[in-house]
Parts: sequence; C-alpha cells; structure tokens
Amino acid sequence: MAKSTAPAGGKGGAKSAKSITKAQFYTEVAEQTGLKKAEVAKVFDSITEVIKKQLSQKGPGVLTLPGLFKLKAKRIPAQKGGKQVPNRFKPGEMTVTKDKPASTRVTARALKGLKEMLK
Repeated sequence: MAKSTAPAGGKGGAKSAKSITKAQFYTEVAEQTGLKKAEVAKVFDSITEVIKKQLSQKGPGVLTLPGLFKLKAKRIPAQKGGKQVPNRFKPGEMTVTKDKPASTRVTARALKGLKEMLK
C-alpha cells in the first residue's frame, strides 16, 4: 500500500491516499487471527446479516459493536410535495416542492474504545 509523503492537511500528518480494498482487509484480518480468508469472509457476512436484522423495520433500530461504534437507524417518513415555497436561488420567485419517499437514515457514533485507539 502506497502512502503519501506530503501531509494531507489536518491533524493526522501523512495519510494514505486511498482506503484498502476488501480483499486486502480480509487478508490482513486473516493474518492477525490465524483464520483462512474464506472464514474471515464468512464472519463478515454474518456480521452484515446481524446488522441488517437489527437495523431493519422489525428490529430495534440500534446496534452496538462493543468497543467500536453504535449504529442507529432513523426512519424518515414520506413528505408530500406540491407546496409553493420561495426559491432560494431567485428571490421573489416561487417554486413547487417535490414528493419525498420514506427513507431510513443510518448514523454511526464512535464509542470510547475506538476514540482511545486513535489517540
């Protein structure tokens, strides 16, 4: 993995230009745990299924990965359009709003363990 020698701005100093790929991530986890790459892939697939189940409509909408982060799913209801509102870009003109479908917003909050790791 190539690292940038110039500071990327901000606190971190020299940073990598890109994130590692999924295959590189699995390889690194496999090396550190002694598992095979295929086994690591299965573990991450099962973690994905647990997250999906917990954040779905039928689940509680909250999941904590111990020591790392907390995921929350917030359901945003649909909004009706058709209202006349002032145009932000052309003062004096009115514009008609569009319908917005219902959606789910997922937020991740770093827990103390992760914050301590990065210090």
